[in-house]
Amino acid sequence: MARRRGTMKASCSRRGRCSVALLTALALALIPAPASGEDKGVATGAAVFYTLAEGDSDPSQLVAHLGIDGPDAFREVLLWNPQLHNIYALTPGTRLRVPGFGPRPAFPAFETDYSKWKIIASHTSRFVGSPWERVTNIIASANSVNNFFDNAAHPYIGPRDSLSLKYLLGEISTRTGYTWGKAIGFENGELIDIPAIGGGICQLPSTIFPAAAKAGLDIVERTSHAYFPYFYWGYPEGFGFDATVAPPWGPDLVIRNLYDHPVRLFARVDTKAQTLTIEVWAPPQLTPFHVEIDGPYLYAGGKYIPAADAGWVWWSARAVVSQKVWLDGGMWNRPFWSAYQQDPHW
Repeated sequence: MARRRGTMKASCSRRGRCSVALLTALALALIPAPASGEDKGVATGAAVFYTLAEGDSDPSQLVAHLGIDGPDAFREVLLWNPQLHNIYALTPGTRLRVPGFGPRPAFPAFETDYSKWKIIASHTSRFVGSPWERVTNIIASANSVNNFFDNAAHPYIGPRDSLSLKYLLGEISTRTGYTWGKAIGFENGELIDIPAIGGGICQLPSTIFPAAAKAGLDIVERTSHAYFPYFYWGYPEGFGFDATVAPPWGPDLVIRNLYDHPVRLFARVDTKAQTLTIEVWAPPQLTPFHVEIDGPYLYAGGKYIPAADAGWVWWSARAVVSQKVWLDGGMWNRPFWSAYQQDPHW
């Protein structure tokens, strides 16, 4: 829960800008809505409103002005203001409800029979040529996704909730179905392959990231790989779409649901076709945002290189993929950059 501290300030004159790093640090809880399919809200007295000031596009400054703190502070702002979908367009003069005062607005009811839900986006990645131990770890990580959402304690990502992939995966060990594989490491400042339990699980975030982006979900945290193993993630469709995760202390992939209805993920592994597919499911009441994925665009030596002419990225290069989401009469356009070093195998 967010904690209230001090006295709420009505305004501020300092100017700031939205920080992706701060967004990453805030609101990573996953709390399902009531089983009835309707969020009833919480009544705590008379409602209090706050008018956004200059600089309140920065979540840390906004929650400070509201007088609340804690890891869930920004999430609380979103829960108490369901009209707020585009968090990248917070403008001065907008009125927001202050969390903890008055009845919390309810999110709409939704179909709780998951067999009636629909796919709103999906993405398929390839792992052609992967050794058996890597395939074993891909299957184990895909099973973790399905087992997570099959658990009645967290059957979906609720409205304004976020999901950490490291949290979803939990323990990566032989006890949980993983085996030894290869991971990217460093030695004397150079990239090398190192043995690691769970080596290959990055196929999962590298498939969830583009699926979530296509679905119009908010990408809170994402990190690309140090180099691009084209033979695992596909050519040319994989450039700029990879993501890495390294439990428990390494990079994470975090996605946030800005819809008014919940969503859930489903993973499918086809060992014959050597593909992993991630599907984003939603109740029939949800109308997806209009989403366009622009890219990938590949650059090397300061020059643009068409993906179709690239062959594979064995040299140092950068790639960018942009997520464009239209909602509430506006849009957000978020570029996701990847910086690849030279493939150590070439």
